[in-house]
Amino acid sequence: KQWYQRRVAITAGDDCSFLFAEFKSLLSHPKLRSNPEIMLSSQRLSGQESAYEYKPIDGLQGPCKSTLDEEHRKKMPCIQAIGQCYPDYEFTPETFEKLYCSDKFPYDAKIKDWVKKLVHSSGIETIPSSINPAQFDEPAIPYDPEIAVDEHNLYRRAKDPWCPTTKERSLIWEKFAPKLTIGAAKDVIREWGGDPLSITHVITNTSSGTHMPGLDLAVVDALGLRNVRQRICVDNTGCYGSFSALTVAQAFCAAEPDAVVLVTCTEVCSVHINKHSQDRSEILGNIIFGDGATSAILSAGKTGDWQMSPIRMITAPPSTRDYVTVKLTDEGYLLYLSKYLAPCLHTAVKPMWRDMLKDSLGVKDSHDCDWAVHPGGKAVINVFHQEDLELNLSRDDLEPSWDSLRHHGNLAAPSILLVIKAALERTKDTGKDKVFVIGFGPGMVIKYYGLTRKE
Repeated sequence: KQWYQRRVAITAGDDCSFLFAEFKSLLSHPKLRSNPEIMLSSQRLSGQESAYEYKPIDGLQGPCKSTLDEEHRKKMPCIQAIGQCYPDYEFTPETFEKLYCSDKFPYDAKIKDWVKKLVHSSGIETIPSSINPAQFDEPAIPYDPEIAVDEHNLYRRAKDPWCPTTKERSLIWEKFAPKLTIGAAKDVIREWGGDPLSITHVITNTSSGTHMPGLDLAVVDALGLRNVRQRICVDNTGCYGSFSALTVAQAFCAAEPDAVVLVTCTEVCSVHINKHSQDRSEILGNIIFGDGATSAILSAGKTGDWQMSPIRMITAPPSTRDYVTVKLTDEGYLLYLSKYLAPCLHTAVKPMWRDMLKDSLGVKDSHDCDWAVHPGGKAVINVFHQEDLELNLSRDDLEPSWDSLRHHGNLAAPSILLVIKAALERTKDTGKDKVFVIGFGPGMVIKYYGLTRKE
């Protein structure tokens, strides 16, 4: 009653988000909290698994901008080239069905049926893997610590059959993460065509493992980059890892106009399959993530190059902190993707996408640019097709994202650079000179920026 007695004058075009915030506040009233039907609705907003553990949303935080934003925009670098590198093996839906529905993993018929449906409806046909899937066709090897662990027997030789220790998984990560990173770095230098000795800064990113010294030194040593002024590892940022690494690259380029920055993003997720995952959100994390590395060269650029806008960040309320998580356990990293991830993304993007486009590209309509959406999964990409968002994007409009998901699954941080590469190539057919880039990751955090032909 008190809420409805507030009178406000509203005209067309007004920002009415404050009404939405007040409505969510109203839902936290004790009398409404005791109503299960209303709580089921508010549950989708807050992301709570139980309707009786509702936590009101405080609102999205960001994007925050510098008072010198216009000056910063003038200093934004251009993406000169994008590279990639993949391991030798791949998983298919049949690989996961064979593994999860066998007696190797302790799942009941209900979970096995769910896995079958999931892998064949995920939109994923292949996922690059450092692990040889042929080992899943063989029986377990009686444990013998004298047998060296490698990509052909990681899961077979485990003391706990089909569930290696964190140390054993790390040995494979340490073998393949540098290899993929170096491969991606070499590929982007070939695409770029410039002199490797002109590279002044190196930034690496990963969230699937760790080793010191880091991947930055692996790249510098392998490529003989002796003129590097600074190198830095920007790790443990999940699916928005490339956004974080590129943010640092933008800062380097703004501070040193002659900078030439090499950025790499690498993940080796195939070492983290865990038969003890019982939650469906954990099993999903095991199934959709793959291995690979992508890379980019950034510099001041010239007329016609793809210039970046400042990278913006939006942080969802504290109730979403566990939507996307990676936790270290005795059996490797535990990857968790909540079923509320896509609804949360929808809630955030719906009222803000027009402002995002205007901020990053200076356009108003979704068809004034091409799109690069992080391929975090089928449900995530489908958010941008929903009618109530009024984006009116067809499947063809988001084909770079769908194609990346189809052939690579979710590579976490490396994924969005693959999509950007395809989207930039697509502009030759669409005739557009602007690309909007958006991704998300643990937090829950949404990041976006634009790419425009430099004048």
